[in-house]
Amino acid sequence: MAETTFNVHVTGTSSSSSFEQLNISATDLESTDSFSQEVLSAILLNDGDDSVHVNFDALATVSHFKLTPKSWLSLDLNLTDVHTICAAGETATVYAIGIY
Repeated sequence: MAETTFNVHVTGTSSSSSFEQLNISATDLESTDSFSQEVLSAILLNDGDDSVHVNFDALATVSHFKLTPKSWLSLDLNLTDVHTICAAGETATVYAIGIY
């Protein structure tokens, strides 16, 4: 498989815009990563070779939204916690950028 490189750029519309990045190592055990405060929107990038299931501010299961390898998701949703889980034996690296 060819290596894919992603460049992520976050810009705000005013000098008061702030953002925070979470680097999430997802496994087949449900886990929670939290922004330091509630964000107004978020971008998630699955940079792993396996799919990851995500949920926000609630437990994630393999029935939740599936973020396939090398794909991204943009949300206009207030949230604090990003919950992740992979199928049995799989792992993924997820980058989450939250904008305040």
